[in-house]
Formats: sequence, structure tokens, C-alpha cells
Amino acid sequence: MNSKGLVTSVANPFAVDTATKKTANGKERIFIENVDVWRFDQAIDSQAQLLVGNVVLRHNNAYMYCDSAKLFQEQNRFEGYNNVRIVQGDSLEITCNYIDYDGTTMVSRLREFVVMKHGDNTLYTDSLDYDRVSGLGYYFDSGSITDTLNVLSSIYGEYDTKTKKAVFQDEVVLDNPNFKLYTDILHYDTETKLANITSPSRIVGDSGVILTSRGTYDTANDLAYLMNGPVIESGTRWMTGDSIFYDRGAQRAEIYGHINMKDTADQVALRGNYAEYHEETSYGYATDSAYMAEYSGEDTLYVHAHILEMIKVDSVSNLIKGRGNARLYREDMQAVSDSILYYSADSVMHWVGHPFVWSGKSQVTGDSLSIYIKNGAVDYAHIRENAYLSNKVDDKEHYNQMRGREVLAYFSDNKLDSVWTRGNAEVIYYSLNQDSVPTEHIKSQSSAILMQFEKEEISLIKLLDRTVGTMTPIILLDHSQLFYPGFVWFPEGRPTSFLDIFRTTPKPNVNTSQPADGQQPQAEAPPSELAPRASVAEAAAEAPPLEVKAKP
Repeated sequence: MNSKGLVTSVANPFAVDTATKKTANGKERIFIENVDVWRFDQAIDSQAQLLVGNVVLRHNNAYMYCDSAKLFQEQNRFEGYNNVRIVQGDSLEITCNYIDYDGTTMVSRLREFVVMKHGDNTLYTDSLDYDRVSGLGYYFDSGSITDTLNVLSSIYGEYDTKTKKAVFQDEVVLDNPNFKLYTDILHYDTETKLANITSPSRIVGDSGVILTSRGTYDTANDLAYLMNGPVIESGTRWMTGDSIFYDRGAQRAEIYGHINMKDTADQVALRGNYAEYHEETSYGYATDSAYMAEYSGEDTLYVHAHILEMIKVDSVSNLIKGRGNARLYREDMQAVSDSILYYSADSVMHWVGHPFVWSGKSQVTGDSLSIYIKNGAVDYAHIRENAYLSNKVDDKEHYNQMRGREVLAYFSDNKLDSVWTRGNAEVIYYSLNQDSVPTEHIKSQSSAILMQFEKEEISLIKLLDRTVGTMTPIILLDHSQLFYPGFVWFPEGRPTSFLDIFRTTPKPNVNTSQPADGQQPQAEAPPSELAPRASVAEAAAEAPPLEVKAKP
């Protein structure tokens, strides 16, 4: 050592013991294992020993390498510069350009091009603080961690070398071969590849986007369980619920609780408490208090069935199938049947299996029934085979009745406007006295009959290809003569509110009485094409009003 306290070289640096093994507070000191030049220069730093060339330091079974270093013996601390490397055991290695290591706290402040390798995991950042006691390393100025499957990046991050778990915060991105996850807070296990979501997040894949604020994503198996009202967006489809189980590999989602599944291409939504959706086929179904909401008009139309299916037909239309206890409610119209088909492209509902439709005081039934919606309102209903219209006259068992092979019921302003019956058309109609009490029972037949309504009451009946009917005072008729065979008045099946669509429809009671006059039906008219509203009006204008003749 010269007069300035400068040591120019060390013959055997491995033999150098800088001081006693312990500091004053009982902590192990930092040891010099190797150095080319070891010196002390007050002009440079009065507190530090200067180590230059192939520097190797040891502390608590960790070896630290660098090109040069300042060792602060009193503080049990050193700063290392260039080609810095920390080796701890056989699984942890850190490299960077600068280190500030405190032997008392065993905390390293690592800066510039920091790379931490721990087994299959690698952390990249420019600023990392690493606590050897807790095994925790954290960055605060952007960084990323890669494992065998994913790359995770954020502004702030923590990595635990003991558990191999990580926490990411602020501008977090999880980059997986099949998707990217964007969030502000994410907990990740590099061993299990589980990502725990605790903040609003967006998961983007080839098939769509998932929005969620809480859940777990198994990135190894592409499975996710999401809570707190997650949303899946797939093409034009949009669905949500209380929770979702999502299998990306199978492209299938199970949705639980308060589900809402809709297609932005039309104005129809499926809702219920359980649903499944298959991305590849764009097929979904809902059950458990399931219902469809059609909201293209001013009043929403609700349809319930035990199972409601949504099937993608093309890019702009869907087919919805309802199976089991189908029930419809809208303020101006109600319907029930065994099943339903709804085509969004032409806004047509087909009701199959004991269908009934009600509007105001009128009821329509038949073997099958179709409801056509136009501009959000019911345009008309088409009833095929054994079509039967009933209209309640009073509080007693008096009903205007019209039946035939098919019925077309037209609506205006969401109210029944006119009814057109073709094929063996028959009508029973009651004339009223000045007190609106029915007095005569009128009965007639024709190949076609038109019935018009005003304020839910029949205002006009016209027969096309007119035939002679009969008019009989009510007091002369037996109860069985008031009805056609098969007459059904079914108010107990009618939905009375939105909530009532979930009730099971009872079985109707069918009137099997035979007409007393022995009248035989005429030959059936040929099958008709769907009559447009204009042609009905033209035919009605040419036809005479109903003529009746009293029975002797």
C-alpha cells in the first residue's frame, strides 16, 4: 500500500478476509472472492474500497459478479458496474448493468437491462428490486415475465422465487398463443399457468372478446371460470350472465344466472338462468325460466318455453326454436302452444301443437298458427287446418264463432282489425238488442267469410259466395246448439302478464256437442294462397253483407 492507501494488486485474492465474518448487528459480511485490482482512493470515494476486474463477491451462498465495484465495508454494501451477474443456487440467475446490494437487508437494486432467470421463467426489466430474504423481486417501470407458455407484461410487477407466483399491475397484458388478456391487476402462477383476474379485463381471441372483472383463466388448458357479470362478444352475438364457464378449445360457453344472449343483427334476446353457446356453429340455447324478448316495436314481445334455441342462419338472421310449454305475452296479444319457431329474417313466429292466440275479446286456434310481425307490430296471423275464431259476447256462454280450413287475422295499431276465413267457412253470430243483450243466434256457411272489428267488437260480417243462413231466438236453443263441435274457450291458458308466461299451460276443455240443426258442411274450397290485406279488402267490398232467415 502506498502513501495514498492504494493497493495496486492482490497476489492471492482468494486468501483475503476483509474483516470478521459478522457485522456489529450480527449480519454476515460481504466477502471478496476474486478481484484483479483492489484499492482504496480517498480522492475517488473516502468510504469505499474500489474493486476492478473480474470481481466476485459472496454473501449468504449467493455469488455476485461484475467488471468493477465499490465495497462499503462499514455499511456492508456494494455497488457493481457492468456485466453484473447474481447466481443463487442452481436455479436463479440475474444479469444487469448495475447493482446496489445491501448485505444487511439482502436487498438488491438492479438497473439497466435486467434479466432474471428462474427455472423456466424469465423476467425482463430496466429496474428491479430483489429481496433475497423474502425471495420477492419487483419492478416498477415496466417489465415482463415469460414462461413456457405465456408472456406477461405490465408497468409494475412482482415475482416470488419461492412460490413462482407473480402479480402484475397497470397496463397488464397476458400474451398467449390463442388470446391476449388486457387488465390492470392480474395474479399469475407460472407453475399451474392459472391467471386470477381481479379487475376489469378484456380477453381477445380469434373468435371474439370476453369482458370480465373477476375470475380464473387456466391458460394451459384454455378454460376460464368468470364471475361478476362477464360478457362474451362473438361476431354479432353478445351474451352475459352471473358467471360463465368458458372452454376455448371446445369453443363452448356455459352461462349461469340472469343470462342475456342476443344478436346485434336483429332485435331479439334470449334470457334465463342457464345457457350454452357454441362459437363454431353460432348455436346457443337457454333454459330454466328461459324467455325470448323481441323489442323491435314500442311494446316488447315476450315468449317463454322450457328450452329456447338460437341458431345462426346467416350473417343477418337467426332461427329461434322454443320447445315445451311455449307462451307469449304482449299487452295487445297473447299466445300458447307446445312449441314455436321464430325467423328473425322475416319476423315470423310459427306456433305448433295446440296453438291459441288471444287479442282483446277474441281467441283464435287451429292445428298450426303463424304470426307475422312488421315494423315491430303484429301484422297478421295465419291459422291452418281446423281454424277456429271465438269472440266473447257477454258474461254468459254466448260467443261469436267462425271456423274453416284456414283463417287470416289482420291487425291494425296492434288491435284485431279483420278476420278472413276460407274453406268450409262457417259462422255463428249473435244479434243484440238496444241494451247490448244477445237475442238471436245467427248461423251460416260460405266458401269464405270476412269479419271486421271496431274497438274489439264485431262491426260487420260478409259472406263471399253467399249462402242462406238461419236466425233463431236464443230462448229456443238448447245449450249444445250454441256452439260448433270442437268449440274451446280457454281463458285459463291465456298469459295475463310477463311473469305469467312461466306458468304451465293447462289442458283445454273441448266442447264435443253436435249442432242440433243437422246442417252438413259444404264441399271444401281449394287450398288458398296467403291473402294479402289489399285483396281481402277488395273481396269484402264486392260481397253482400250477411243475410239471415229466422227458423220457423
